[in-house]
Amino acid sequence: MNNIQVNRYLQNQLNRAPALLRTYTQDEQGNKYLTRNMYIRVQKLINDFIAGEKEVRIVSVPGLRGVGKTTLLAQLYLTYFPRFAKDMLYVSADQVVNELGSDLYTVLEEYQKITGVAIEKLDHDVFLFIDEIHFDKKWTAVLKTLYDRSKRVFVVCTGSSALFLQSTTDLARRVVFEKLYPMNFTEYMLLKTRYDSFKDKTVQVKFPVKGLKEALKQTLMYSNSADECYTQLLKFQSQVKKYWFGIETLEIDRYLRYSTMPYALTIKDEQRVYTLTNQQIDRVVERDLPELGKFDNATLAAIKNILLMIAGSGEVSITSLAKGLQGISLVTLVNVLEALEKAEVLIRVYPYGSTYKKVRKPSKYHFMTPAVRHALLTIVEGENAFLSHKGMYMEDVIALVLYREFAQKLSSPIFYDSAAGGADFVLSLPERKIAIEVGYGKKPTGQAEATLQKIGGKYGLVICNSELAIEGNVVKVPLEYFLLM
Repeated sequence: MNNIQVNRYLQNQLNRAPALLRTYTQDEQGNKYLTRNMYIRVQKLINDFIAGEKEVRIVSVPGLRGVGKTTLLAQLYLTYFPRFAKDMLYVSADQVVNELGSDLYTVLEEYQKITGVAIEKLDHDVFLFIDEIHFDKKWTAVLKTLYDRSKRVFVVCTGSSALFLQSTTDLARRVVFEKLYPMNFTEYMLLKTRYDSFKDKTVQVKFPVKGLKEALKQTLMYSNSADECYTQLLKFQSQVKKYWFGIETLEIDRYLRYSTMPYALTIKDEQRVYTLTNQQIDRVVERDLPELGKFDNATLAAIKNILLMIAGSGEVSITSLAKGLQGISLVTLVNVLEALEKAEVLIRVYPYGSTYKKVRKPSKYHFMTPAVRHALLTIVEGENAFLSHKGMYMEDVIALVLYREFAQKLSSPIFYDSAAGGADFVLSLPERKIAIEVGYGKKPTGQAEATLQKIGGKYGLVICNSELAIEGNVVKVPLEYFLLM
């Protein structure tokens, strides 16, 4: 009976997928959502496959809930649907596993029955789009099987960020992982001004300055001294000012509050955005965390409170946090925080130093997007949530940039100085150590300087709202520069 249900489900998907997926690619008025930068990267891989380059045949897109993975999948499907309509299949592994009680192996077997062609005998290209693939416990084996059985099948799948962590070396040879992050500032401004230009033709679309992102990264993170960093940044001053010309200063505040998340682009009502963000948090707790750990209902019910406690604090002592939570053991709390890391709700930053220090000293937890921190704090503090904690939102954005650019699969070079008055971040790269302090307003350089001397670093950065300047071995970098990285 199970196979019959799966067969019916697939028949239904083949017929209704285009109509269903259009609902993910447009708003309630029928206006199409714009594509993110990731769309171009995955589209190129598909086009190369169609052109005959058959080595890359599986693309996996992990990421936090709400960053637009399903929308991306739907946009790609509809792009190729007119041309390959008879050879495309979209399925949700969540539905297959949790509603049908089946698995992706059965889906593949029943799909072959419907098409009448075994995967090994395909003489034409077939495209499979699998949403939330992590719900099938054997997803890695399924992808290996598809890759090994035919060079005529291209798979695009989405899943939890933990999917990336669970991949094996053997699978990594077969799958291209393209992690989808919350939007950076230039992507936000590009999409926002494009939307605005549809309604008002006088609005100029704000394109990123070509090559500036990489140039700023090289300068900020790979200079040999503070003098070199400052001198190079001066050379980019005109380009940076040109980009920011015409952008309201309030756009930075909007970005810090909620505009890292793509669903906020087309919603004018901020309360609606906060509601959606809280719903995303609830879905992570209800759907993703049970997949990442064995938590009872009482623990799952407490996770929102755990996130609220983290949202209002900087350094987090797990022991102190556990004392404030009734009925949650220290071990369970550790497991919850690890699961929230894997789901990429949180970015954990360890204290800089020895292994002993990393274990004994409290970690700092940043949110993958400040939109989550703001939605949580708004529940408690209302309109005061932003101004009261603006520095924390800025730190979340800096943590996201550093994580996106430098965090590796098995290790991260991102730390913080746990000493009193220490820097917010220490970036420990193979040939250099950089102390980074973040602050709202005109931030002094003392904390970065103190950390720099302790770690023997090359130079320090203070990211704040002041003018570009240099004081000793520390460069003051306006937030407007860093947001373009």
